[in-house]
Amino acid sequence: MTSIKFSDALTPFSREVLELYASDLAEVRFPDLDLKALHAQAAEVDEAQHAVDDLEAQLLEARQRVSERNAALKTRAERALAYARIYAEGNHALSERIDAIRGTPASAPKKRGRPSKSSAQLDVLDNAAE
Repeated sequence: MTSIKFSDALTPFSREVLELYASDLAEVRFPDLDLKALHAQAAEVDEAQHAVDDLEAQLLEARQRVSERNAALKTRAERALAYARIYAEGNHALSERIDAIRGTPASAPKKRGRPSKSSAQLDVLDNAAE
């Protein structure tokens, strides 16, 4: 009997039984079970795994399309918000609402945390000069 490459989708147990039947029990036949029946069922597992692989590839492509379309929408939304910001000049309430939208570069965000050493050293020098 020729050696058969088994699918990675098969469980280790099924693979071991198939290997046993392919080598030591190749000629043994039971009423509803023999090497040919086991290979046919293993082929069904392989076919099902190919279906899963195809669906996963389609899902990956669909997720990529969603990502690309979200990026395009984000670009357009940023532009729309920039127009809205110009339109809202003089309307304090609308301007505040626009500025409250997350992810917008309304103004340079304040740095959080401790100041850097160079900044702290400059403050000390400025204070000393006064």
